[in-house]
Amino acid sequence: MVRVIALNVDMGRCVYCYSVIARHEDSCYVCGDSVPNQTKVAVERRPVSGWTNTVFIASLAFTAYCFLSAHKLSLPTTLAISSMLLLMRILAERLANRKS
Repeated sequence: MVRVIALNVDMGRCVYCYSVIARHEDSCYVCGDSVPNQTKVAVERRPVSGWTNTVFIASLAFTAYCFLSAHKLSLPTTLAISSMLLLMRILAERLANRKS
């Protein structure tokens, strides 16, 4: 995972089509536009709280239960639980971003 993030951060991007441009290229391979002097862009890392990870694990467990269980829940119950987990995750991410 760290190598993928490092590759995405270190590579330049085309201004028009946002394709990846290597440091030695003078023009974009996709759209042919000339490459201006590349500046190093710092990617801001967003923190992930423990609460967000817990809600994610809970949603995975709920998904596994829905697929593998012999007792099937009704559609309104499934939608209510899924939407509640999604809202909890969104709120946890907003709180984590506010604290940083």
